[in-house]
Amino acid sequence: MALLFDAIIVGGGPAGAAAAKACAEGGLRALLVERNALPRSKACSGILVRASVDLVSRHFGAIPPDVLAEPATLQSLRMHFPSGRTLDVPLGGAFVRRGPFDQWLRRAAGVEISEGTTARSFEESADAVTVQCTRGPGEALVVQGRVLIAADGGTSRIVRATAPERHGRLAWYTALQEAWTAPCGLEPGCFHFFAYPSISPYASAYVKDGKTVLEVVAAAGDSAKAAMSRFSELLKRDFGLGEGGRRVCRLGCRVAYAATRGLFCFGSGRILVAGEASGLLNPFGEGISSALASGRIAGEAAVRALRESRVPGDLYRAAVEVERQRTLRQFRYGGYFAGRNVTFDVRKGLSALPVTGRIGVVADLLGWLASLGGPEGPRPEGRLGSR
Repeated sequence: MALLFDAIIVGGGPAGAAAAKACAEGGLRALLVERNALPRSKACSGILVRASVDLVSRHFGAIPPDVLAEPATLQSLRMHFPSGRTLDVPLGGAFVRRGPFDQWLRRAAGVEISEGTTARSFEESADAVTVQCTRGPGEALVVQGRVLIAADGGTSRIVRATAPERHGRLAWYTALQEAWTAPCGLEPGCFHFFAYPSISPYASAYVKDGKTVLEVVAAAGDSAKAAMSRFSELLKRDFGLGEGGRRVCRLGCRVAYAATRGLFCFGSGRILVAGEASGLLNPFGEGISSALASGRIAGEAAVRALRESRVPGDLYRAAVEVERQRTLRQFRYGGYFAGRNVTFDVRKGLSALPVTGRIGVVADLLGWLASLGGPEGPRPEGRLGSR
């Protein structure tokens, strides 16, 4: 017999926690299902932009000191170009440790949590969704809710079942993150983004908790390990990344940019898809801000729908449209320079430069965007060539 809930949330990251918190505040009995044992590791930089900090503060309270990394303050996104020019985009955010951060959000959500539990399949009816799960080494668990919120990441099992044709139409990257004890000349407190398509469509590095963290993605036909090797050589040459350091962590995952092809998936009548699972991910790979926002919207839509006897999916799709538009805007040239409702306000960074410097950086930016996919911005389609 199925265990009954008002809402079932699959996925214990920021989107799932935000949805769970909204459900709990709205008086719903909710269950959060997370396939991994907690706390979990994740290939993520753990940067909170200003919008994320504001959302967390508003709905969860002050971030505990043991969740913040060292340095705790994220001052700017610093873009590095092959020309040698740089651009600082002010952020006013924070660095967090993802495992403890996610764990704190989940506990603060105030709902029942079933960790080490995998949602295997589901069946949606007119008034409920039944989910077949496996807990631990093989224990069967059946749960039923009037709403199912899928926040289970970019490779979402629920989305693949809901929209099977979408998965095959997406262009997938392999992402790789390594943390080293080797010293490096990168300025702490900045998220350093390297717009070097000959190395990787997305290469970043930063200093966190006394370690130098490197991240790359590789498109189809390339190797993430080869991209990491190219990136390491650049940092050794230009920023003094030390020899003899020890690699203390290597994590990987798959990621796709749905926005470039309009392949968002926000669910159905009683299934609401939030966070990266829905396709909400900006060109720099930052997804926590959209995860927190869309998760909150999904939870609030569930509460309102059950209170007013409305179709949850209809309310959610209407409310989450603002996040869809915000994501799309950041994949277009205009979004970079207009500075309206974007995660990274390039305009502010440009305004701090002298006119001659501004012209050079704009040329660099346009060249980077063009190399990644033309007028709509970064589009991961196949192997990217050298510049």
